[in-house]
Amino acid sequence: MVKPERAEPNPESLLAFTAQVHRALQPWRLLIATAHRPYANLLGLQLANAQPVPPLLPQRLLAICETASAVLEHLPEAASDVIVFLDETLRDGSVYPLLRELRQRPGPPTILLAMSRPLQPALVQAAWREGVNALVCSDDYGTGELARALTALGQGERYCGSSMAALLVGDGRVTSALSRRELDVLPLLAEGLSNRQIAARLQIAEVTARDHVHHILQKLQVGDRTAAAALAVRLGLVR
Repeated sequence: MVKPERAEPNPESLLAFTAQVHRALQPWRLLIATAHRPYANLLGLQLANAQPVPPLLPQRLLAICETASAVLEHLPEAASDVIVFLDETLRDGSVYPLLRELRQRPGPPTILLAMSRPLQPALVQAAWREGVNALVCSDDYGTGELARALTALGQGERYCGSSMAALLVGDGRVTSALSRRELDVLPLLAEGLSNRQIAARLQIAEVTARDHVHHILQKLQVGDRTAAAALAVRLGLVR
């Protein structure tokens, strides 16, 4: 499945981001994970050249990673003073399985997850349920969003940006967990199978398969099967 490309951040946003990082990240060691290498390279260059006090490089910046496996490789066992700055998609796929693994570690790191528009309610809700410490929209960096998130983290608070909070609250509904049977149906839906083919594969009635697909679309808050399949891949529910 081809994933839509995201526009690269503009230089002004990158410079504003790095300035905020210098001011607000002193309590932590930093590990950055993003699939957008130009973004990571410029960030690393800015951190290396700015000479903040105390120094962030090489003592404070642990690594800039493009994959979940690299994050796990570079994250120290004692990570309570580490903030992991995550992009929502890495080179080796969805970030959500990584979120679960990081949160299950003893003495887990602080996790800041950045998402970009258009925002998907199910993705935002899934990230919040996975226990990220801060959830921000990268398109809002220019409004001081990142600085507010880092300030809240420095005070021991959990932070959800205004763009995200609206999706968490919405009309009062929260995305329900998929049932065991719906999780069986979802990979078949992602393969492009029809309701009749899903029914045959799972040995259930076609009307039952239709109902499962309908419930999946409702719970993932998407309008069609293609969108459900794409969202399931990003959530790490299917490969």
